[in-house]
Amino acid sequence: MKRLFNLGIVALAVWFATIFVRPYWDKHWLQMDIEEAALYGTKRSEGEVRNFLAKKMEEKGRDIKSEDFFIEKNEHNTVLVKISYSDEVKIAGHTLKKLQFTLESAEKERKSNF
Repeated sequence: MKRLFNLGIVALAVWFATIFVRPYWDKHWLQMDIEEAALYGTKRSEGEVRNFLAKKMEEKGRDIKSEDFFIEKNEHNTVLVKISYSDEVKIAGHTLKKLQFTLESAEKERKSNF
């Protein structure tokens, strides 16, 4: 009986850890997508970058629209992609913590001199 109780406690701890880590894990993967979009944007237009991000968000099932991203490209092909969004830690429908994240990535076109 004690072993079953200990197993239940461990399972509960893993479940809580998963719930609290998820927003930060999602942030990490979104940051990687933003970096990829910024690099993609050095050779493409802002509209193409928006479409690229919209497709990525749809593929991954995120509730983020392409209009939520700030995308800026200058004449030197330096691209800045930025987003601010909020996430929540919820248990049983109750919000325990609201989190605010701002992610950005800047990439500049690199030319090879071979």
